[in-house]
Amino acid sequence: MAERLLKIIVVLSILIVLPFHIGHADEMENNKELWRDLNHSSDTILRYVKEGKYGEAKQLLHQFSNQFLSIRATDHNITMSELHVITSVYEEVEEATTSVSLSHQDRVRKASKLRILVDVYEPSQEPLWKKTEISVMKPIEDMKKAVSDGNGQTFHKAYSEFIRSYEIVRPAWSVSLPYEIFQKLEAHIKYLEQVQGTSKSTKMMLEHMDSLEVQIQSIYDEEKEEVSDPSLIWVMLTIGGSILLGLTYAGWKKYKGEKEREIQRYRKKRG
Repeated sequence: MAERLLKIIVVLSILIVLPFHIGHADEMENNKELWRDLNHSSDTILRYVKEGKYGEAKQLLHQFSNQFLSIRATDHNITMSELHVITSVYEEVEEATTSVSLSHQDRVRKASKLRILVDVYEPSQEPLWKKTEISVMKPIEDMKKAVSDGNGQTFHKAYSEFIRSYEIVRPAWSVSLPYEIFQKLEAHIKYLEQVQGTSKSTKMMLEHMDSLEVQIQSIYDEEKEEVSDPSLIWVMLTIGGSILLGLTYAGWKKYKGEKEREIQRYRKKRG
């Protein structure tokens, strides 16, 4: 009776866990497909803006909005902060496709911002923001040189270029970097904004920019952490759980057999 009950428990455990795993894996695959579509749309929007096809870009933005609504309804891992960031950048690109006061370069920067941000959510390849290293790091070198040379005009020009480049990757970093690292970076840049044009000593300015340079370089140099596929984890748990139950059953069966043999030996001795 006990043996039959244990078999039933093993079978029921598999029947309960396996469908849950399959449903979870299907949901994750569906979310990946939605992000992949959104990523493709953001890439096409950027291409249209670069080509000056602002009308086509605006039309595709409506499709992007519908795709994003589908993701909001299914991907429960998106935080309210991330929703705010994505929505804000979307609105910037929408403005870029309609505003007559923006230059073509400003339009491209805003569309690039959306492209790099959305790419963060499709982790099948190296993030696009990794390719912005030169455009972000070079102005820092130029600022340091300008400070050392005492050239305020060159410093402000390099500073403006740095801010323009940083603003393109900022949304992507805000949702992908650890909170503490991003906040520290923001503090560095806020301080730089406050002290530019002031009478801060050359040594103090260079020390701050060295610190900023080291932190940003560490972000670009950091190797992509290997993230286990959640669906694979569920497979392992399912199989592992089944194996554990199977081993428990086999162990119990072995114990029962040895116990019965011991009882038989005892009976023979008594007889």
